[in-house]
Amino acid sequence: MTDQQSQTRAMRPTHVATHHDDAKARIDSWWRLPTAAEADKAARGALEVMPWSDGLIQFSVLRSPAEPTLFLQSLWTSATARDHYVHHVASIPGAAIDRRVPDVERDRSLTEIVAVVAHVDTVAEKWTTRRLPVTDGGGVQALVKQQTARLRGEQTPGLVRATLGIGRDQDGNPIEAIVIKEWSDSTHSDVLAYEPFGAITPTA
Repeated sequence: MTDQQSQTRAMRPTHVATHHDDAKARIDSWWRLPTAAEADKAARGALEVMPWSDGLIQFSVLRSPAEPTLFLQSLWTSATARDHYVHHVASIPGAAIDRRVPDVERDRSLTEIVAVVAHVDTVAEKWTTRRLPVTDGGGVQALVKQQTARLRGEQTPGLVRATLGIGRDQDGNPIEAIVIKEWSDSTHSDVLAYEPFGAITPTA
C-alpha cells in the first residue's frame, strides 16, 4: 500500500488509552499553545488530520485543564512501523497543524516501551508524564531498572498503571526515560495532569 493510499483508510473514535498489550513503540508528543482556545483547536485538529498508517494501533489526545498544553500519543505494533510513519507520513499532518495553529510549540520523543506496571483494574481519568534525561545507553538501562523497581513498589492511592519507556532521538540514540502514570482520581495539585480529549483507531 502506498503512502497516498494510507491517507484514505478510515479511522474511528475510541476511548483514550496510553497502553495496549500489542504496543511495542510510541510517539509521545507535548504541545504548548498560547491560549486555552488555541489548545482546543490544536487538539481537534490533531484528531482530524491524523492518518492511517500501517502498524498504528491508536492515537490519543489529552489536554491539561490547568494550562494550554496537550499530550499526544500514538501506539504502534513495532518501532519499524512507527519509524516509517515518522519518515514518510508525519510531515503531512504536521504541516496541516502548522497551518491551523502556527504558534504551537512542539516536543516529541520516539519511545520504546520497556515496562508496564499495573496496580488496579479500573478506568483512568487523569494522566501525568515525567521525562528523565540521561547521557548514555548504560545510564538509560540503569535508570529503567531503578524506575521499574520504584514503580512496582509504589502504593500511591488512585494509581492505575505506570508505563516506562526509553525515548530516542532521530538517530536512535537513547536520551531519556519517560514515565506515564494513569490515575483513577485527582492527583497532587503540584503535578501537571492531562485529561482525555479524544482518540481514534484504524477501522477493521
